[in-house]
Amino acid sequence: MKKKYKIIMISLIAVIVLGIGIVVGNSWHTKTQQPKVSTTTITNSTAKGEASKEEKEALKSSEQALSEATKKVVDSANKKEEPATPQQTNQPQQKQETQQPQTQQAPTPAPVKQAVPTNNKVVCIDAGHQRYGNSAKEPIGPGATQTKAKVTTGATGIRSHRTESQINLEIALKLQRILQSRGYTVVMCRTSQDVNLSNKERADIANKAHAGAFIRLHCDSSDNQSVNGVTGLAPASGNPYLSSSIVSSSQSLTRAVVNGLCSATGAKNRGLSLVNNMSGINWTQVPVALVEMGFISNPNEDANLTNDAYQEKVANGIANGIASFLH
Repeated sequence: MKKKYKIIMISLIAVIVLGIGIVVGNSWHTKTQQPKVSTTTITNSTAKGEASKEEKEALKSSEQALSEATKKVVDSANKKEEPATPQQTNQPQQKQETQQPQTQQAPTPAPVKQAVPTNNKVVCIDAGHQRYGNSAKEPIGPGATQTKAKVTTGATGIRSHRTESQINLEIALKLQRILQSRGYTVVMCRTSQDVNLSNKERADIANKAHAGAFIRLHCDSSDNQSVNGVTGLAPASGNPYLSSSIVSSSQSLTRAVVNGLCSATGAKNRGLSLVNNMSGINWTQVPVALVEMGFISNPNEDANLTNDAYQEKVANGIANGIASFLH
């Protein structure tokens, strides 16, 4: 800062000296160019303190030159001392067209349950539902945010008025007997109506048993009483909760069981329905098949499924399907 003012002072002094020289020179030049006047006139003008017209113009020109020179010196000093500032415009700052994309955090994939070693001589049977439901929620699969009721009571026969849970249990007990007679070890999820087992807990029983096949017995229902037939439910390809080997083997098992049942009973084969939202399937680590054995909303199938002889046919057909899959 001191250096700045020192430069300014020296420059001002130089300009002042230059200005005085210009004034004196102009004055002398003017006098030499003018004609002689009487001594009396000059004396009188000087006495009155008045300057000639030429002297006034010369003085004004010197003052202007001095002002301009001073301004240049100050501006030059400021430029040396102050850093250059970026050029500013009246244009609003343009928003960048390419912005950093806002990436959404990918949802954490559900942990895939690996298949457990299985024993082809072990079959686990789950008679779907129970006497009283449990509306408490549980995830539909490992790591899932979606939940469902742990277990429900199921449908009721349109003609027999029998509960689905009871029909399922009756056929499950027949299937147990048939499989045991064929040399299989059978693990039952329930043998009574009065239990409280969630769908996940039932899958856990099959997993711990290392079952070669996990059979889930159900009856279907529809608002349309004419709908009938047997349907198999199996996991779809890309199921986020199951390994690809379990998905594939479950589809094969389900197809075999449905075909066996329909062959033994003559019921309509509705094929497979591939789903990924069934808790009892998604928690399973062994091959699993859910078979809807018929529609108890259909009067004829309700009558059949509550008939002891027909139930025996159903159980035999399912056992045949299991055997074809395990061998």
